[in-house]
Amino acid sequence: MRSNRFQFTTRFKNDMGKCGVEEGELVIAACSGGVDSMCLVNALLQGEAKFEVAHVNFKLRGEDSEADSKLVRDWCDENGVVCHVRHLPADEEAKRKGDGIQDAARRLRYGWFEDLRVERGATCVAVAHHIKDQTETLLIQLLRGVDPSSLGGMSARNGEVVRPFLSWSQEEVEEWVELDKVPFREDLSNQSPKYLRNRIRNEVLPLFESIRPGSTNHIAEWATRLRYQADAVENSMSDAYRDIVKYYDSGLDNSSNKGSEICRINLKALGESVWGNQVMDRLLAQRKWPLGSREQALLLTRASIGAEVSFEYDSLVREREHLILRKIEMESESSDDNAPCNIVNEKGTFQNLSWFCEIENLDSPPPTDPSILWLDFYAIEHPITWRTWENGDKLEPNGMEGTVNVSDLLTQWKVPHLSRSSARVLQDARGNILWVFAEGDKGKGEVWSRISRKTTLTNSAKRLIFEVIV
Repeated sequence: MRSNRFQFTTRFKNDMGKCGVEEGELVIAACSGGVDSMCLVNALLQGEAKFEVAHVNFKLRGEDSEADSKLVRDWCDENGVVCHVRHLPADEEAKRKGDGIQDAARRLRYGWFEDLRVERGATCVAVAHHIKDQTETLLIQLLRGVDPSSLGGMSARNGEVVRPFLSWSQEEVEEWVELDKVPFREDLSNQSPKYLRNRIRNEVLPLFESIRPGSTNHIAEWATRLRYQADAVENSMSDAYRDIVKYYDSGLDNSSNKGSEICRINLKALGESVWGNQVMDRLLAQRKWPLGSREQALLLTRASIGAEVSFEYDSLVREREHLILRKIEMESESSDDNAPCNIVNEKGTFQNLSWFCEIENLDSPPPTDPSILWLDFYAIEHPITWRTWENGDKLEPNGMEGTVNVSDLLTQWKVPHLSRSSARVLQDARGNILWVFAEGDKGKGEVWSRISRKTTLTNSAKRLIFEVIV
């Protein structure tokens, strides 16, 4: 049974309301000049909506592109509707991004629609997707192997984009266009088999319909149900994500770790959550890690401390209680922080970016602070050197007999693996290690140090203060 104009208009106004669009709000209507989008602008006109038309000319089809633009302009002029036309270089965008023309065109198109919406003070952008578009979108997602948590059809409203025709069949759209004698143009590129969506529309869906009539509608309904489920999963997983993943401020630079920490994954929370694996997969997928690397990263939860998986400029490292995701930075040229600290036989202060030393008379007991070293000035061989620790470095700890490996000290202190490379030693002219210093989590203020028995304080006339600025 064919519908009349009143039934179509009433249904459309109800569907706009379901999209959250209130009467009197300004709508930007995306219109290509094809049958679907021309039906959309006609529906808005018949429903007495407040709207303006946005048309993009990509100049990809020569005279046909110009004819599309003319049709849209003429219709708007005849009906007193404001029309915005923009020429956008989809071919240049595709080359710049290294993707297909259709993806580039979509990105440019929606970017301009949003800019125009804000500029004109509109509440939303209306597009003409219907049931068949919904079915095609789900099949494309399956073929492209999208994240299962993102699998699902288009929403009637996604942010500021509304789709009032999403429950309409293509036949219903075409019927309304025929009823109101709405002009439109055929886009011949929609028949080209070089585009995936066209092959699904022109080859796959007809095959499905021949096997099981009504398949297109059934798949679209399934896509809608998947979207509802995906939204529910998203809400639940978002809570788990916040519990498991802790991001650092974008400006935090752990240069001592030869990279910037992006976030920490709490291993306890990860293991206790039913969404643990999905959270990890999403985190790394957002960082563009391929599936194989993401699967390797999941194995780190059972790996030994210090185990690491990397992809491009990211590195994921296993610590005791966390996995640390950091951005790997190129090694910079050596800084003055690694330069020898040459102490002269006079009072004074000698300062660098991360440390300073001072010589003065001893007049009070030394304070207890792991980031400050007090030395007997006359009991050490000058010059002294402040450097990064190396394998084989040994310390003669104050209060103990024999020596201890610096590496063992770091293990004993439970210094995070990423921080070990930043641990430093103070060395005298004979190569004796006078002091070992290590820093952990900056947010926790973790600092460790151990002094050599060769640096025991006496009642000397001078003292040497060596302080690390943390």
